[in-house]
Formats: sequence, structure tokens, C-alpha cells
Amino acid sequence: MQLEHEGIEMRPLRAEHAEALLQLRLDNRDYMQIYEPIRPDHYWTFETQREMLEQGEQSFQAGTGYVFGMFTLDTGQLVGRIELSGVARGPFQNASVGYFVDQQHHGRGYATSALGWVTNYAFQEAGLHRIQAGVMPWNQPSQRVLEKARFRKEGLAERYLYINGKWEDHVLYAVTAEEWA
Repeated sequence: MQLEHEGIEMRPLRAEHAEALLQLRLDNRDYMQIYEPIRPDHYWTFETQREMLEQGEQSFQAGTGYVFGMFTLDTGQLVGRIELSGVARGPFQNASVGYFVDQQHHGRGYATSALGWVTNYAFQEAGLHRIQAGVMPWNQPSQRVLEKARFRKEGLAERYLYINGKWEDHVLYAVTAEEWA
């Protein structure tokens, strides 16, 4: 369940990665603010990050969510995170994907490799049928990542998510198992 490609290794994130995840989040806090909801102060603590990772492990075991880390092959540093969330089973078999890469590691293909790998995991291991993603219209780099990973543009969802203190439109992308095969 690991990928070694383009200089990264993909692994499930576990509670033992809480310190590394906290440091990654703190290092990118200002940069990532325009892409994320406003977080309460306790979010930026070791305890909260560990708690979220423990919940992530439980979701992984239950098949309701999958959280992976992007680790560099040379140093083992955590440089990104990708998650399949909102897993719906039954007739839908769908999940949303979200990801981020450390600002210092942009432009190396990590997000594209990770997205391809996690999409393959979703269809081959997790038994999902559809993966979707939403990205703000002005976030061209993330749209390129999705398009390189063979996601198709579905349309615009107006005022879709409350990001950085305001309702933001999102361009919706998706791929199904049939398209991926």
C-alpha cells in the first residue's frame, strides 16, 4: 500500500505522524489560509492533530475515509497530505479528494503523483466508483493537477464552501472507475 514515485513515498497517516503533520501545517499556515476554512486556535496543537489522525485511522479501518502522507524518499520528511473523505457507500460509492503539498516542495509533481496513486487506490482497493474534487476557479495549479490526473471538469458550484471567511465558488471535477480503467 505504498508508492515510491517521483521522489515520494505514499503511506497512510497515523497518530505517530502528529508532530510531523503539525509542523507541516504550521510551516504552511499563512500560505494555505486562502485555501482553507478559518481554523480555531486549538486546531494548531499537537493534541488536535493527533486526535484527527486517530480518527483518520478509525475511518480507514471502517472504510469511511482514507488519509495518506507524502514523504520524501531521500529524507522521509512529510511534505504533503491527501485524503479521500465523505465516503458514501451503497449505490453511490463516492468520495471527495483533497490534498496539499508543502509550499517549499511545489512544482515537483508530488501532488499529481499522489492524486494518481490515491485514485488508483480508491478504485482498486477501497471499492469506490467515483472520486470528486472541488477547486476554486482562480486556483489554476490545482486545476492542472486534477486535469493531469485525468479528472474531468463537471461545472461550477456557486458559493460551495466557506473558505477563509467567505463563501467561495468551486469548479467541480470527477473521475469514475470506468474512465480510470
